[in-house]
Amino acid sequence: MANKIIRAVAYPRYSSDNQREESITAQMRAIEEYCRNKGYVLVNAYPDEEKTATTDRRPNFQRMIADAQKRLFDVVVVHKLDRFARNRYDSAHYKRILKKCGVRVESVLEQLDGSPEAVILESMLEGMAEYYSLNLAREVRKGMRETAEQGKHTGGRPPYGLKVNPKTRRYEIDESRAGAVRIYFDGIDADKTLDEIAEEINAAGYRTQSGQKFTRNSFHGWGTNIKYRGDYVFDVLASKDEDGKRSSTRKKPVEQQIIIPGIIPAIISREQFERVSKKLEMRRAKPGRMKAKINYLLTGKVYCGQCGALYAGNSYTNPKSSQRTVLTYYKCQGKCGNTSVRKGDLENIVIEKLAQTCFSDAGVKEIVARVQQLYQEEKRQASSEIEPLKAEIKELTTKINNWIDALGKGVRGLEERIVEAQNQLEAREYALQRAEVMRKVNRLDESKIVEILNAKKDSLLSADDDEKKAVLQEYVGRVVIQPSKDINHFDVEITYRVFNGGGEGIRTPVRR
Repeated sequence: MANKIIRAVAYPRYSSDNQREESITAQMRAIEEYCRNKGYVLVNAYPDEEKTATTDRRPNFQRMIADAQKRLFDVVVVHKLDRFARNRYDSAHYKRILKKCGVRVESVLEQLDGSPEAVILESMLEGMAEYYSLNLAREVRKGMRETAEQGKHTGGRPPYGLKVNPKTRRYEIDESRAGAVRIYFDGIDADKTLDEIAEEINAAGYRTQSGQKFTRNSFHGWGTNIKYRGDYVFDVLASKDEDGKRSSTRKKPVEQQIIIPGIIPAIISREQFERVSKKLEMRRAKPGRMKAKINYLLTGKVYCGQCGALYAGNSYTNPKSSQRTVLTYYKCQGKCGNTSVRKGDLENIVIEKLAQTCFSDAGVKEIVARVQQLYQEEKRQASSEIEPLKAEIKELTTKINNWIDALGKGVRGLEERIVEAQNQLEAREYALQRAEVMRKVNRLDESKIVEILNAKKDSLLSADDDEKKAVLQEYVGRVVIQPSKDINHFDVEITYRVFNGGGEGIRTPVRR
């Protein structure tokens, strides 16, 4: 099986006449060596010369962000994180853009970024910020819930076939459209196709909400909308994602939704609704052939102790097996002759040692201490930035308002500057909220940190390969297979990404 190629790009930068061009050359040399050691393919470089990182007006930097949105690479490698941006809010903003594109930022000299301790701290801070911001939302939602429990409309467009009484705010059957809903449910009940149902509804003279003819794609959500059987449902959609967007298709589990039975006039009987729901579920559950996918849990982490090359997942079918058993290995890509290792053998060794080292009582205690230390460092920095952030927010708000006014008066060419300023404003408002929360909390709740670590350990020891892989990728730095010719006897050196700020960590030698 071919290993996925990780495409990397370099972002070297120097900012003044006092720095010679050799500094970019030196950065590139270090980045190239870093990529070789990590097994990355360096596909491009975006050097910015005599440009300060306190501003994002850097031509090659912006070209790099644009190329990231075209999915042209997977990793941005910088010599040092301040080469990417010295303004931490712009840094957060652009890293967020890159993350949405599936691109991460890595530094040659600083391995702190993205360390397990930093991930835990970020999770704690997000939880704290969410707690404070939800206090306001909770009060708003309380009023909406009271309205919902009375069966009153809480906003949005009513489902096709229902309408809202403008005086009582309660749902009523819209008899001018409800017939189409009944035809749909009768059609599914009679095992008709969606095309046939659409044709029948159109022939009866019904049209969609927008006045168009019905097609097979016009019935999304009809078969699962319990308002049609007379039940009010509220608070259905899942929470917003990290970008503040809410999906119209991603729903909360039923037990977390607010359902009030029988408070709406029913268009469809409860019995028919249940029959149709089961038939729709059967239609969706069409059998399909799936190819087995081999999940190599240590992808990108295993290196050869003889030639330094990356080990990659490798599999083949055993020709001697009547069951056509698939044999899976990690194999050195340098072809130096170092032993291959069985996938199960190596992954079990690393999982066992990781559980013993990082998730032992002593390991958890040390990680908790490191997270608390990081929090105090972050808190000191954040506290000193509250007033400057407020000033920047005020300045940006004024700029945006002035530009919008100018745009309204016919001044052209301001659209891009307005969008850029709005992005910067969003980043600073988030940073201010986070800093204000941190100012109120002197010390993190250690039981919450332990809870996160216990959840990580449960995932590591679970039967779910994806959960195992996520923990291994986060906590393991490198796994080095020392020179050997025997697949049954080899030494392994494991480097963890914890206990030392996500850098070299500690090494555990293991012999099989």
